[in-house]
Order: sequence, then C-alpha cells, then structure tokens
Amino acid sequence: MQYTRYFPLTAFFATLILLSCKNDPPATIPEAPSGPEPVQVKPVPTEGAVTYAITEGTVYWAGKKSLGAMHSGTINVESGALLVNQGQLLSGNVVLDMQSIAVSDLQDAGEKRDLESHLKDKDFFEVKKFPKAEFKFTEVLPSTHPAFNAVIAGELIMKGKSNPINIPVKLRIEGDDLVAESTTFPINRTQWGVNFRSGVLGTVKDKLIEDVVPLSLKLKAKKAAWGK
Repeated sequence: MQYTRYFPLTAFFATLILLSCKNDPPATIPEAPSGPEPVQVKPVPTEGAVTYAITEGTVYWAGKKSLGAMHSGTINVESGALLVNQGQLLSGNVVLDMQSIAVSDLQDAGEKRDLESHLKDKDFFEVKKFPKAEFKFTEVLPSTHPAFNAVIAGELIMKGKSNPINIPVKLRIEGDDLVAESTTFPINRTQWGVNFRSGVLGTVKDKLIEDVVPLSLKLKAKKAAWGK
C-alpha cells in the first residue's frame, strides 16, 4: 500500500498510506515545520459571528515504505462550515470524501487503479463502510511563525475513531472570502486503525510501510448568505 506527498493547506484531514511500486524512486517525507509556539490572545466572542461555507478544498497525502519508495495523492474536501468573527476564525468542521482518494504520482493507469482500489479496501480506509472523514475544531491559536499564522486544534474522525490533531495554517480572510493553506503536518495512521504492514504488527522491514503519514490541506470558503 502507499501514501502521498505534501503540497502546501495545501494541504486537513485526511491521508494517506502507500502501496509502493518497486520501480518508484526513493523519496523523503517532509518534516513538519518547527518554530515559535502559538501566542495566546484575548478570546473573540461568538456573538455576532458569521458562517463561511467551504466551496472547494483538497487534502494532500504522502506515504512510503521503510526502504524508500513513496506514493502521493489527494482526497477531496466535500463540505464544511467555518465560524468567523472580527476577522478571526473561531471554529468549524471540514468533511472529507474518502471515496475520492486518488494517487497522483503513478503514470501507469493499471498501477494507479490498483493502488487506489487497495487504499479504499479493508486494509486501509474501508470507504464503503466509512465514506466520510471529518475534522472538527473549536480552538484557533494565532502564531508568529513565518510559514503559518494560526494553529487549528481539533479532532480528526476517521474509520469511526477520533483523535486530536493540530494543523498549522496560513489563513487569509478578506471580506466574503476565506482561504486556508496548511504546511505539512503528520498523523499516525494506526491511531485510526489503518494497520496494514505497520510496525505495530511486527512487519518485516522490507515490507514495512511508515506509520507516520504527512498531510497538507488547502481550502476556500465564502461567506454564506444564510450565515450573515
């Protein structure tokens, strides 16, 4: 099974994992950025907040075998709503269409189809049983890091399991438009029961697929007429 490579929020949620092909070149998974801690500010009230509806979005994933081969791909953001007040993001949710998992690095149509099918089956995301994943958040901390201006803290719900994650994002809100782009952030797939060829199962090294999956997210939202 295989995974994906990061493209700046471009980065949520979502995933994902890899079935690497033997002819794929070695690649390196980018590390999440380090830098200043988020700074605390006076809370913004929810009274008077408006809703921004997500109009488009993509999660980018990467996955690699222990011995080097990497795959990358995407998951579509299906929908979501973001609460904004005084120019600041307060809370929200992002829904992912897990049935849209796609592999972007394979040129051979047959290999691409086979890997996408494997990612969707029981070894990985079991999309027939769990067609959606969702990121819910109620905390947004501003940051002084040059690569992102906020850290969004919440819960990623996938395959019926919920675990906390933090997403560093560069957030821009201008009038009726909101754009968010994340840097790369990691998740451990085994926390959501995606254990195929994981180290937790004692998989031999030449078959091992990395448990840590780098993700990134990009999305756009527009102020909703019903949320004004």
